[in-house]
Amino acid sequence: MTLVPTPGFPREHFFMIRFIAFVVMAFVTAFVGVSWVVRGFPMHTPSPQIVAELPALVDKSFGGKDAEEFERKAWVAQHTSQSDKNPKLDALRLDALQAATAYKMSPCDETMKRNLVDALTAYARAYQAKLGCSPSMRMFCGDKKIKETADTFSTPLDQRVKEALFEAFDQKGVVRADFAGDVREEVLQFAGPGLWFDESPVCLPRQQHTGAARG
Repeated sequence: MTLVPTPGFPREHFFMIRFIAFVVMAFVTAFVGVSWVVRGFPMHTPSPQIVAELPALVDKSFGGKDAEEFERKAWVAQHTSQSDKNPKLDALRLDALQAATAYKMSPCDETMKRNLVDALTAYARAYQAKLGCSPSMRMFCGDKKIKETADTFSTPLDQRVKEALFEAFDQKGVVRADFAGDVREEVLQFAGPGLWFDESPVCLPRQQHTGAARG
């Protein structure tokens, strides 16, 4: 801002006023500067934004603990032959495993067939005894009893038995009528698809031989 003297106004008064104005401006400037220094040179900066990580909404374990337990049991069953160390059940398990393996190798042998039927019948009756419910009363068995029985017959050794039975019955030659009526329900559970569908009293090698001869 520039101060210009007006006509008729004494010049000495004009210079005095201008001097006072400069002094006041200098004082104000000094006061503002000192205040800024005393406050620690404050500067306006944007407030930092705090970004918190959102909690995970999806369990990345693809099923959680149940899936992990299932995978663990599957691995144990595949790599070991562990059982519940029940001598009586172990004997039945091994008999069924041996009979199923032998029948798979010789499905047209009547002795192998009889051994398979007898071993699986004994294995099925052991399952019935553990469950403690007759087939006609099966619907009234408690969930706890059913689970205990299923766990007893789900050891790694039992898994091997079931796999061997599935492979044996894939060779045909054994039908439901070969088993006593009171164990057929359990037999179907253990025998697998080979007895569920297209059962035949004729073993698979003979079927294939007959088909080849006709062709």
